[in-house]
Amino acid sequence: MHYLEKFASGSANGLAVELQTELGLDPLTFQSHSREVQAEILHNYHEFSISTIDAFFQKVIRSFTREAGILGDYRLEVENDEVMEQVISNLIGELGGNEQLTKWIVELALQNLENDRSWDMRQSLASFSTEIFREEFKAIEGHLGKIAQQKNFFPDTLRVLREIKYGFLSYIRSHIKKLLDNIHSEGFKADDFKYSGGIHNFLEKFSELSTVKDFNEKEKGSRVDNEFQSSKNWPAKDHTKSSAIITLADKKWIPQLNEILEFRKKNFQVALSAEVALNNFYAFGLLTDISRKLAEYKKENNLMLLADAPQFLNSIIDNSDTPFIYEKAGSFYKNFLIDEFQDTSGLQWKNFQPLLTNSLDSGHRSLIVGDVKQAVYRWRGGDQSLLQYANDAIGNHRSEIKLLNKNFRSVKEIVSFNNELFKTASVLISTETGSAVSLNEYNDLEQVPTQTAKGFVQIKFVDEEPELKWGDRALEQMVLHIEELQSLGTKPQDIALLVRKNDEGEKVISYLLSHKNSSRVKSGCTYDVVSSESLRIDNASAVNLIVAALTYLLNPMDDIARAQLAYEYTRQQNSDKPLADIFSSSNPAIFENSLPAEFVRRKIFLKKLPLFELTESLIDIFELKSVSGELPYLLAFQDLVLEFVHRERNDLGAFLIWWQENKYKKSIVAPASANAMQLFTIHKAKGLQFKYVIIPFCAWSLDHEPMRAPNLWVKSNESIFKNIGYLPVKYSGTLKETLFVDDYNTEHARIFLDNFNLLYVGFTRAEKGLFVIAPDSSVPRVFKTSVARLIYESIERSNELSTKWNKKAKTWSSGEIIIDEEKSIQELRTTSLKAYSTGSWRTKLVVKHSAHSPIDVDNEQRKKINFGIHLHAAFAKIVYAEDIPKAIDQLESDGVIHQHEKEILIKLMDTMMGNPQVARWFSPEWEVRNEAHSLLPNGTENRIDRLLLKGKQAVVIDFKTGKPKKEDQKQVGEYCNMLNQMGFSSEGYLFYLAEGDVVNVVPPKTSKKKNENQLGLDF
Repeated sequence: MHYLEKFASGSANGLAVELQTELGLDPLTFQSHSREVQAEILHNYHEFSISTIDAFFQKVIRSFTREAGILGDYRLEVENDEVMEQVISNLIGELGGNEQLTKWIVELALQNLENDRSWDMRQSLASFSTEIFREEFKAIEGHLGKIAQQKNFFPDTLRVLREIKYGFLSYIRSHIKKLLDNIHSEGFKADDFKYSGGIHNFLEKFSELSTVKDFNEKEKGSRVDNEFQSSKNWPAKDHTKSSAIITLADKKWIPQLNEILEFRKKNFQVALSAEVALNNFYAFGLLTDISRKLAEYKKENNLMLLADAPQFLNSIIDNSDTPFIYEKAGSFYKNFLIDEFQDTSGLQWKNFQPLLTNSLDSGHRSLIVGDVKQAVYRWRGGDQSLLQYANDAIGNHRSEIKLLNKNFRSVKEIVSFNNELFKTASVLISTETGSAVSLNEYNDLEQVPTQTAKGFVQIKFVDEEPELKWGDRALEQMVLHIEELQSLGTKPQDIALLVRKNDEGEKVISYLLSHKNSSRVKSGCTYDVVSSESLRIDNASAVNLIVAALTYLLNPMDDIARAQLAYEYTRQQNSDKPLADIFSSSNPAIFENSLPAEFVRRKIFLKKLPLFELTESLIDIFELKSVSGELPYLLAFQDLVLEFVHRERNDLGAFLIWWQENKYKKSIVAPASANAMQLFTIHKAKGLQFKYVIIPFCAWSLDHEPMRAPNLWVKSNESIFKNIGYLPVKYSGTLKETLFVDDYNTEHARIFLDNFNLLYVGFTRAEKGLFVIAPDSSVPRVFKTSVARLIYESIERSNELSTKWNKKAKTWSSGEIIIDEEKSIQELRTTSLKAYSTGSWRTKLVVKHSAHSPIDVDNEQRKKINFGIHLHAAFAKIVYAEDIPKAIDQLESDGVIHQHEKEILIKLMDTMMGNPQVARWFSPEWEVRNEAHSLLPNGTENRIDRLLLKGKQAVVIDFKTGKPKKEDQKQVGEYCNMLNQMGFSSEGYLFYLAEGDVVNVVPPKTSKKKNENQLGLDF
């Protein structure tokens, strides 16, 4: 809509010129068409939808569940980790009752201990169980389910794999020991052999072989296959018994050695394959149990995982050309545009293909946009090969491929550099992986720049010293670039710092903060930076104070909770109180004296409040409404509280557990107008652009990092594995010598391309300037396997790039930094919150317990009736005259009356109490019973408004809000008769509140004077 507005208004725009050329339209016609499109979208917005593929699928599924009569109000869960943690806990809860499961988990724990891992297997199970959500697993899930149903499949397979592994190890160890014993029995030891022990050292090394992989080609070495095949290379130089050693080697030892080597040659690959399969086998065996518990958990909690949606849809579609599930939601749309198609997964495409096919069959057009060079989400299911596959699936006869080779983002220097660098580097990647994938993906690399402004590119390789690591050198260089750009007039918000991982971002933020507070700071430069890490909600002191207060309310006896609350509250007060004093004040005896009095007074009441109202109350009590700079964090925190209450439950303890597990994921969005540099990971920067980009740590590995290596689902038709099917094995170089080498090579090529694509994404974000800092060859542990080596070698091998390469300074640069004077852009007017508006709903929401009568009466009469009703309610709460203020306050608190009505009622009460008769009814001389229930002789149940008792004397008062009626006196008379029959001497009154009149219904009896000389019955 932003661009359409520019097109419709005729504003100068490079994209408009490009579109006019593409569509063959003159400027006026293009402007007219733009107005029409703009109007169509605005007036028919219900027919225009922008959505993620996942959100669209959820819309389809919910529509389907409603139509099918299935419960459609399921909860959608995005975070798989939280669900799996609970699922695994439920699985562990079955231990003891499930004998087979118990045995399997015990053996898994023992295996972990043998491999120096924690005996508590929950973490390893949680890590492995993520396989359930991967599309690679879902593609073979049905096959695995059939295999797992075979009786004793897992125990039998485990036994076979163990026999292969330990049979190999046993044979090697026993035969090596036998050869060593023969050598020793002849009286020879290590010093008697060539190469300072040579063959003897080799045999000793493998005599205690514990794992198959330790006997790989590298560890075995080449001498046993070459030099040691000749007996003359066995004895040490000038050894006195050389001839004896040579003779024994020829006759006995070399044949024994070759027997070992021959066995290894025939069996090592299978044995190593069995060993790598065993590493994950116990967890693999538990997958069926985990899947079972996951299904139970989802059913019990009525939830669907976001990761389940593509598989669910695919199972319903089942290769149908016109799936009925799309009849409502899907068929509503005629045209589709799928952007970033290289990040689409295989299942997502299978589900979307029928929609596109139906659209094309109906004569409508759709558009797929993607760039395989920017495919960096394979770990999330993205399949870059789909771009080619989609064209074949749709049909070449009704699809058109359009290459977009014009670059509207970057200046010539950046475009030219990237063109040459990635052309050369793709060849190197292809050679290193033995795969032509990278060459194929980068065959359309060349882009044509359209920007005319000047730009700058610099690639600098920094070395390392014992006292200064290369990363510290890189941070120093980063600051120099920042200061240089800002000194030339660059705005801080025009500078982006891109990193590969979040921990690198933390280093950048920490270093800039330290530099900002040092004497090295350069005048006029800003070192502030905003990022998801720096804007994390749990970094806000106000939020931490609320959480500390919530934790304390949950358990006031928790010493850590008290200390945390004391610390956060003191910090919020900007107190210079020493930490020792702060934490000593957490002593229960003196702790609460330092907290707000209202918090201490209401803590029991606060704990009973709903979660959201509780946090609102804490914001008010701790006076956090207007804390400078904290309002966005408070608002974001309250949003999370509301979301938790809606999705989970209104429980304080559950929320605090959830917060501890998820707080590091929650950040606020940085405002675009922030006067600070921006920090992103390359993944998050994808699709964005910045005037100047600095990549301070351009040194990520091309291969998988060992600790983050994925599992591969492998299958082999060789040896014992042909009947086993798919097995999960950890990706590592060890697989190169197994039966699964092809799977390894495929993943090896893919991960190299993934990390190469990350480099491409990072290098193409800049508009005017690109600054890259990388380690040089003096840091071999990093340089050798990283993208730094790839850049270095590409620069040296490229004829075009090498001309600008300063090998001595280890710097490549092109162009110059020129800061253009930009036209002032009118900023959007924004309104900033000065305070967080909060307060108790009880002071805002008034619930009326009475309503206007439907009978038409004049206003004066209405007022009298209304106040009569209010007086009646007040008298019901009054025992004695001193209770009048309290009763009226209660009416206001309950929402029965307003503030202005309260004052009128007080005056009316004062007037009524001026009547001696009325005042007598509220004297402390009486025993008072308000709203006294009575059962009359005829069985009628009634309620006396006010009953006064004193000995055998009784007074009945009935309050009336309407006009006098005969029935009123009859009712009071019945009350008095009933009391007389009970032995009381009664009198009765009607009190008409609207007019203030008192009517004596049953006057008091005149008592006769008693004769003192007369004897009573009680003589």
